[in-house]
Parts: sequence; C-alpha cells; structure tokens
Amino acid sequence: MKQTTEQEALQNAANDLGIEIRIKYQEDKRRTVNRYFAMYNGTSVSPILDYEQMNYFLLGWRNAKKHS
Repeated sequence: MKQTTEQEALQNAANDLGIEIRIKYQEDKRRTVNRYFAMYNGTSVSPILDYEQMNYFLLGWRNAKKHS
C-alpha cells in the first residue's frame, strides 16, 4: 500500500478510539517500510510500528477499552 493509503486506513480504525496516527519520518532512504506511532491526548502511547503491527496495537487498545 502507499503511505497515505496506509495512514488513512489506520486513522479510520483509530477515529472512534480518540487516537491520532502519525508517520515516523525516516531519514534513511534505503528503508522502504513505513512506520507509524499513535498519539492519545498529545502523548505517544505506542512504540514505532509498521502497518500490520499498528493494526494489532489498535485491536488491543479497542479490546482494553471494551473491558474497562
């Protein structure tokens, strides 16, 4: 997927959780895998993850919110 498409998909999954997904910009041009991190109330709440791992993080956040 393209970077903007991946970010839009992650942001759509995070909208109802109140989380903002941001892109971790990489200065090393050899790396081709996009990485993201999650912000909640202005604080980073996730490590820097690739697209698939961020999806799992959001699923876990959703489950934790459901049980609290």
